[in-house]
Amino acid sequence: MTASAATQAATAPAGIVFPTPSRFSEARLIPDTLAMAWRSLVTMVRNPGEFYDILIQPVMFTVLFGELLGGAIAGNVKAYLPTVVPGLIIMNALTTSQSVGVDLREDMDKGVFDRFRTMPMSRIAPVLGPMVSDVLRYLICTSLTVLTGYVLGYRPVNGWSGTIGAVILTTGCAWAIAWTFLFLGTVFSSAQAVTSFAVIFLFPLSFLSNAMVPTETLPGWLKAFAEHNPVSHIVNGCRYLLDGTTGSAGDVRAAIIGSLLFLAVMAPLTIFRYQRRSV
Repeated sequence: MTASAATQAATAPAGIVFPTPSRFSEARLIPDTLAMAWRSLVTMVRNPGEFYDILIQPVMFTVLFGELLGGAIAGNVKAYLPTVVPGLIIMNALTTSQSVGVDLREDMDKGVFDRFRTMPMSRIAPVLGPMVSDVLRYLICTSLTVLTGYVLGYRPVNGWSGTIGAVILTTGCAWAIAWTFLFLGTVFSSAQAVTSFAVIFLFPLSFLSNAMVPTETLPGWLKAFAEHNPVSHIVNGCRYLLDGTTGSAGDVRAAIIGSLLFLAVMAPLTIFRYQRRSV
């Protein structure tokens, strides 16, 4: 019994029992999740530093890797852009997705979620809310990557319809993978540990793929890893949607199915772990 409930019981007239309010109501899952999503958006607006990874990185990486590797791999920058732009779309989105786990860990360290636990709200809304708002981050990041490539001379064969499809595919895949970083936020004891492990996880997943170079040039063992890397399937799916000359519809299906399977495993595991840490 809480202190307020004990006070009410002590001062209530004989025979009158005050109802105990429900602390948690999953019937309020949607409105509470939207409220937490709005809170996350307001936090990002009030902290411009959180926008650096989605506003600066897509432009910097596209220009840097395009100009640096274009001549060596494809002979010139313009010929290399159809290879590197689809790869950077998912690479930039994955790099952006790690921030949700860092933010969760920081909020838990500050005691913010201790306050949420005392309120009559959905227990999983504080986890789902930031994930909903993060969709905007992925959309901005992927769109800026494509726009930067366009400025450098990249023209998708399938036009804007293919571009929108690639952006949506990448956003969905990055959102599913982001649950891994959210899970890490509930496992590790500091935001720095989450960041360090995320880099270790993302570096081989991103660079040991076909995002930057054709897999035909890789040694046998590395080629086998790159071809079975889930990022490679996402990249092939984006290339198929953007240009239709590389990859296939099967790569798009593989990326979608893989993301759904990933989500089916990591989302319940993350929510379970969060609730255990919240007890």
